[in-house]
Amino acid sequence: MYSKKYILPIFLLYTLSSMIFLIGFATMYYKEAKFDIIKRDKIRLEAFAKELEYILRLNNNIDNIMKLKSFYPINFYNIKTGKYIYKSFDTPKFKGKFYEGLDALYMRENIHSKRRAIELFVELKSEDTIKDINQLFWRVWLIAGAVFVLVGLIAFVLVKLAYLPLLAQIRALNNFITDTTHEINTPLSVILMSSEMFDKNPPKYLENIKIAAKTLSGIYNDLALNLKNNPNVISKFNIQTLLESRIKLFELSANSKGLKFEINSNSFELSSDIQKVGKILDNLISNAIKYSNKNSKIIINLDQNSFEIINFGATISKENIDKIYDKFSRFDTQNGGFGIGLSLVKRYCDELGLSIECESGDNQTKFRVILRDFKDR
Repeated sequence: MYSKKYILPIFLLYTLSSMIFLIGFATMYYKEAKFDIIKRDKIRLEAFAKELEYILRLNNNIDNIMKLKSFYPINFYNIKTGKYIYKSFDTPKFKGKFYEGLDALYMRENIHSKRRAIELFVELKSEDTIKDINQLFWRVWLIAGAVFVLVGLIAFVLVKLAYLPLLAQIRALNNFITDTTHEINTPLSVILMSSEMFDKNPPKYLENIKIAAKTLSGIYNDLALNLKNNPNVISKFNIQTLLESRIKLFELSANSKGLKFEINSNSFELSSDIQKVGKILDNLISNAIKYSNKNSKIIINLDQNSFEIINFGATISKENIDKIYDKFSRFDTQNGGFGIGLSLVKRYCDELGLSIECESGDNQTKFRVILRDFKDR
């Protein structure tokens, strides 16, 4: 639907405008080239007539010029007698020196001998002129047709290369807007429902409200951070302490799915941006919870070289592994999310000089972030 609605008008606009330009250019070129052919043959006919007059003046008789009638179809008209001496073609109605017919170019020239003893009209016919013009016509329009086909192919390739990626982004953005509405509506519904049922079981519904509020807060942070481009603020901090604080934020969400954290970590300091590293941890933990099977576990390994998080559940296909960091990319419509969390993780890793890897298969998915102190590049 998108392809026909948007691509076809652009393709037609490009090709039709190119066709109009080509027709205009080909017409101008044809007229100029035709004019040059006619001008060339007029000069040739005039030169031949001059040669005939020279021979007539030199010999003072028509015998020698008659020998040259094989070069062009020719008529000799004796002006004094009013009769044709020799005639090889029907004479057109001359309005001047030249006549451009549909079959040939004609010329009439007055020539005479010394003292005008012999005075003739010589009429010449150049059939090659029309042949050359016809060949020019077909050559110009065949080339124009070939160029038009080439332009059409180029237009098609340009649409594929330039417009389709944009169209994919438009589709992704439309999906993002739809998903945003859904993602915001879900926790709001939970809050409204829990507030109405609060008196029946305060502890249970208060916990639901907390989870929904944290979900809304996470949605807001993801959207806000995605629009910002904050500079790095580098400091030294204990990453184990940071990890423990981030895990506490997600305990309620994990408990609601019956998930357990299995943590293996060492205490050490990292020189980096604590806010961005915290957001990397947040998104990877949130992602692991989202795509874990109920009543399973999430394994977290932290040492001075890397941070690893492993969850058990839906996996990522090999063809989608390289696309998971693209903004708005989603490959599982059953779970929530906008497709911006991993995009944000990748962006922050790049900004901080970290690298991230993903392995998925056998009912488990592992993300691994290679840690290193930030160095101003």
